[in-house]
Order: sequence, then structure tokens, then C-alpha cells
Amino acid sequence: MTNLLNSDIVGTDITPAHTHMSARRLMSYAASLGATEDVYLNDLREGGITGLPTYVISPEWQVMNGQPYRAVLGADNAQMWRCIHVQQDSTIFKPLRPDTHVVTRGKICALRQTRIGAYIAVRLVTSEKETDEAIAESWFCGIFLGDKIEGPDRSIAEPPAPAALVEDFTTGSAPMLEITRALPHLYTEAADIWNPIHTERTAARDAGLDDTLLHGSCSWGAAGLQIVRQFGQGDPARLTRLGARMTGKALVGASLFMRHRSVDAADGSRQISFEVIDDNGQIILANGHAEIAA
Repeated sequence: MTNLLNSDIVGTDITPAHTHMSARRLMSYAASLGATEDVYLNDLREGGITGLPTYVISPEWQVMNGQPYRAVLGADNAQMWRCIHVQQDSTIFKPLRPDTHVVTRGKICALRQTRIGAYIAVRLVTSEKETDEAIAESWFCGIFLGDKIEGPDRSIAEPPAPAALVEDFTTGSAPMLEITRALPHLYTEAADIWNPIHTERTAARDAGLDDTLLHGSCSWGAAGLQIVRQFGQGDPARLTRLGARMTGKALVGASLFMRHRSVDAADGSRQISFEVIDDNGQIILANGHAEIAA
């Protein structure tokens, strides 16, 4: 069934969502990605734990799957589940700490017709509730498969352009992530991001898929963890930006590998270009870009 999205919604502010970033939430999210280091899971360590920066996707999802957003779109469950996540670009301004109450605000910034459906870009800002200090700013871009735009294409702002393609990547020899049958379930609950095509084979088949597939945000989060380990000396506070396009289907049973190129800046920071591929060479994340602070 084709649905219409009216381009007059561009510029609309979405009702904010409130989230308590508890130690439980931060640790569960880290554990679902295989982040077993003390900095993520040992709440008795000096200074406590620090959350993976990519956890910001969880409070953002409370906006992107919330009833106010659905009301603006005029979308039901079936339409929301047809929206595929095609790009995520997050800038992290400060480390994620437990017992922080955050507010996430969204604005619909672009809507246009593509060959396969209606493209939407939403800018999201997550701030501390008490101080209104920004913690992160993200762009969530998706395509509602098969849907049409009513009215002309509109844009008031655009996400950062995808990173340039790189040919001289170094490919890791060990898998970055193994997609077991259990992983989409674990990630769904830990990140509080649910779409049945990730966990229920019946829903996946109904959507035209051969099997359940991993969330694009899970592959993206695992890439962030790998970059922290490899280039940030294991310190999640050093990852200040992570962006990528979700271009391939990460199916259950696949192994994911990262290929990358790192450029050191004079101030000691690093710029990393990367891709994530499966064991058949299919690109799962493309045009990846990460920034590691000195």
C-alpha cells in the first residue's frame, strides 16, 4: 500500500522525548554490542562507567518512533516499519554518564521523492534536562519504501555530505561483529529500538526479505566500538563523530569486517574513513567517517 507524505511537514518541530540514561541502560547497550571492557560494564571502577557514544541512538529513537512523530507523518505501524534507516551522522559533545536525564528534540528538515520511496531527513539534538547543555547532535535519514511525496520536494537543511570514497583501505583480519540469531533480539531490547523485521522471521518474509536482518544502527554502533578500540586507546570519550550510510542488508549468520584509513592531524586528533563489509564482500556501511579527539 502506497501512502502520501505531505511536504508541508518540513520545518515541523517534533514533541521532545525525555530519557533517563541510567547505568543499566548504558551497560545493557554496551553488552549487546560485545563491549566488555570495564569502562562500559564495571560500575565499581574509579570514576564509574562511560557509555558508548553511539548510545545516543536510543533516546533519539524515542522521538523517531514516538506517537508525536507518527502523528505529524500520519503514519501507522505498517508505514513506520517500511522506513529503512539509510544514514546516521552523530556528533558527540560530551561523554555519556549514568544518571543523566536528557531531552531529545527533532526537526523535520527535508522530504523528497526518490525512485524507491519518500526520503526524510530529521535533525536531532539531545541535551541535559537540567542545564540544556547539548550532549549530541545527529541526523537520521530514512526512506519510506514505496511511499510518495504530496507536494514539491522541500528542504530547509541537509545532513553532512557523505565522506568521499576511499580506495586504499586496510581490512581487518578478524570479524568486527558476528550476527547470531540472538543478536538482533539483544540489541532490540538494549537499545529500545524495535521493528519486527529484525527479530521475527514472519515479518521479515512479509517484507520481502529472506530472513531477519540486523538493525543498521547496530552495525553503525559496532563500527563505533571498533574505532574506539583501534584508534581511541579504548576511551569512548574520544569518539566525537560517527557517520555512515546504511547500504546493505546485514543478515543473520553473516560476519562483519571493517576496512579503514586513518589520517593523523597535527593536534593529535584522527580522522578515520571506513566501510563495513560482510564475508561475501557486500558493503553494509558505506562512506563512513569518524573523528577521534587528541
